[in-house]
Amino acid sequence: MKQIISFLGVVFLFSFSLQAQIRLFLDEQEVGLPDGTSSAWVFPIAGIAEDAIEDLDDYGKERSDVKMKKVGDNLIIAEKVSMPAIASKRGDLLGYVYLKDQSYNMAMVFQLGYDISLNSADWSPEMENLRNYAKAFMAYHYEQEYTRRAKPQEKELKDLEKEKKQTENKIGNLNDKINNLGKKIGKETETAKIEAYETDIRTLEADVKQLMDNLPGLESSISQLRARIEQNLAESSVYLSTIGGL
Repeated sequence: MKQIISFLGVVFLFSFSLQAQIRLFLDEQEVGLPDGTSSAWVFPIAGIAEDAIEDLDDYGKERSDVKMKKVGDNLIIAEKVSMPAIASKRGDLLGYVYLKDQSYNMAMVFQLGYDISLNSADWSPEMENLRNYAKAFMAYHYEQEYTRRAKPQEKELKDLEKEKKQTENKIGNLNDKINNLGKKIGKETETAKIEAYETDIRTLEADVKQLMDNLPGLESSISQLRARIEQNLAESSVYLSTIGGL
């Protein structure tokens, strides 16, 4: 229950940060493509252009049974495809990533011909369908991006937790050896053997101290990484919620 409250607190606090720093949008704009200007639904991408293009490629295959082709680093096209969820006529679906105002946006276009693209003035229902498609992809893209960010963090956390457990096990084993040597000393009468046992104990105690000294650093790293993972999850939740309300 405390973890749920903590997570909701992170979401609540981060929502203010998100509103202050980033404005998510899904706007109809005229965008200059490599072959001319088209009407498009435009939204900011998360991460880098390459990943956004790759996400659209995957999304087309998974959700629309559409095969897309990459054209350079920032353009992907599905040519002459039938997409009844968008329009009754065949057309070209394009995803184009470009830099504007120091941030990267994706423009999603559906072209019915060389110089004809869906727009709200002439193709209002179809353009609204394209908006719904762009919005659904936007949510998919942000979810994929935060999954990519989470994977290395989760692996690092798993490695740190494993290292901590191994350290604790080593400490336990060394303490067992120290206790056993203490029992031997209690039963031993020869001075030389007692001194040898005591020397071994001091060596083992030094090893225990070194391991114990390492534990606070490991615990701190684990705590910080868990906080970053929680923040990443909170950011993802806030973004997806915001996209849902666009």
